[in-house]
Amino acid sequence: MIETYLQKKLNEVKKSDFPPFLDHLLQKIRMHINNQGKILLVTLTKKSSEEVTNFLVAQGFKAFYLHSEIATIDRWEIIKKLRTGEIDIIVGVNLLREGIDLPEVTMIGVLDADKEGFLRSTTSLIQIIGRAARNPQSEVVLYADSFTESMIKALRETYRRRRIQELYNTKNGITPKSALSNVKSLETVKDDLSLDQSFGSITKGKVKKLKKATKAEREIILKDLKIQLDDAIKAREFEKAALIRDQIKEISGE
Repeated sequence: MIETYLQKKLNEVKKSDFPPFLDHLLQKIRMHINNQGKILLVTLTKKSSEEVTNFLVAQGFKAFYLHSEIATIDRWEIIKKLRTGEIDIIVGVNLLREGIDLPEVTMIGVLDADKEGFLRSTTSLIQIIGRAARNPQSEVVLYADSFTESMIKALRETYRRRRIQELYNTKNGITPKSALSNVKSLETVKDDLSLDQSFGSITKGKVKKLKKATKAEREIILKDLKIQLDDAIKAREFEKAALIRDQIKEISGE
């Protein structure tokens, strides 16, 4: 759905050409930004995440894409910029792997939600929807041409859990509040990084700077590097895997 539409060149796209789902998405984005909210958009492929981001930027939005080809430290810097208000939208394939709370996010848009597969399975959709639970004002919108079994099961489970939580809150006099999470500065672990959407792994110079990070920050970054290592091995990219393994050893002090 979204990939097919975005095959058009940006200069060929006119507002009158917007399909209903895209017009709805843009309206939702504007509404949440006007209310000081932040947005996560979940796509199916790296290419589509870049295309969606380019489209949003062309529409005047402050958006960045986020996927595994962007260096780990750069990904965390992009997330920090979302949380501090420098950007409003992050577009990515599997934002769950970042493993952090984003209480500032008030909308999650799942594009091509009806494309059955691992990234749109019942479990994945439930996890994506759970991302919005950090803020009581948040919402999740599944953009699809039709309902799938995975979507129906995920929605039923979400409403079941919500009902249980609402009953518990009422019984105990609890008023839902947004989760609190400090925005940690990564200036101490950066080495003159720039957000130019550059690709690649962490350089040795950056690895040395990462040693100055807190224990919690190192654990998060090491977890992400191990995921990259597994991906590289599965793809039989052994030179890349060796480099990542060396980075893991250097950061962990092994």
